[in-house]
Amino acid sequence: MPPLLVQTEGKQNLAKLFENVFHVNLGAGLLELKAAYLEKREAVSDLSATLEESSSRRYFNLLATSSLAVSNLTGEGELAYNLGSPLPGQFHSKEFPRMLRLGLKDRWQGLSYGVDYRSTDKGFVPLGGIGLNQARDEGQLWMEHSLGPVSIRGSLGESWEKLSDENRLRLTRTAATLLKFTRSEWGGTLASAYSLLGDGAGSNLEKTVYTNTFTGAYRPIGSLSLAPTFSMTEEWDRNTGLRTDTPLTGLAVVYSPSRDSFEFTSNTSYTRNSSGNGLNDTRTFATTAAISWKVGMFLRREETLSFNINYHHQLDLNSSNNFHNDVSGMVQLKIIGF
Repeated sequence: MPPLLVQTEGKQNLAKLFENVFHVNLGAGLLELKAAYLEKREAVSDLSATLEESSSRRYFNLLATSSLAVSNLTGEGELAYNLGSPLPGQFHSKEFPRMLRLGLKDRWQGLSYGVDYRSTDKGFVPLGGIGLNQARDEGQLWMEHSLGPVSIRGSLGESWEKLSDENRLRLTRTAATLLKFTRSEWGGTLASAYSLLGDGAGSNLEKTVYTNTFTGAYRPIGSLSLAPTFSMTEEWDRNTGLRTDTPLTGLAVVYSPSRDSFEFTSNTSYTRNSSGNGLNDTRTFATTAAISWKVGMFLRREETLSFNINYHHQLDLNSSNNFHNDVSGMVQLKIIGF
């Protein structure tokens, strides 16, 4: 187990350096332009890395929103750039990876509908997200209707990924539905997606993927939250006839009796991956647990002491020698506000 790690962490990992909003009245509607420049300090997660192995990733974002005064029709356009070199060990891409998004939406009574298009360069990293290792274009038609605590959403989408190592396009077509219900103490989401994958030619969609996922949320008392997850993914390769099933179950727990005392969080999942020909039967169990305390103040900054442990076990039932166990833990002392 690694030794005690002292870490200073700001209340927000994102520093807003510049933001400005312009409003233009076009007579029949309103055009809003929003320009933002942000800088985010990113550090490697490896404890053996030095403090110098960090990167300041900079973002430039321009968002335009236009709405008509006589209707609910709204159009959006967004252009974003990443500026900054990748962290050690990450893939390299063009100097200024870009994201372009165009959207149009409208509303009629309780029904909302619209169309979206997004183009993302290889290496673009969204705020709070993970960078793409392939250039990607995607379009989507969607419709959503709300009835009190229940809302339903349907969508049809298509995406294209440029596989640079194989010099070809990967095409994915997806039809999805999402049913969401929310109450004061409980809620849940049921999502289903049917996808066809294949080459960009469009006539060779050789793989079918069908996914059903249920995610629940239950708060029996004010300090305890439970979030179970159940998922089933079925994949079928038309060329080989091979069918693969991947069921997953998980449970997330958050217990926080008081904001000024401690918080306990845990996330556990169990996954089985099996193929119809019997050549693949792998089971994976993973769990993480963390507890944190607010221990006091240091130079008028809040101190938090946390301990977390991770366990990962993977077993291949077709090979008794093919198994993997991994246990890790870490103690952190965070000084928030620097």
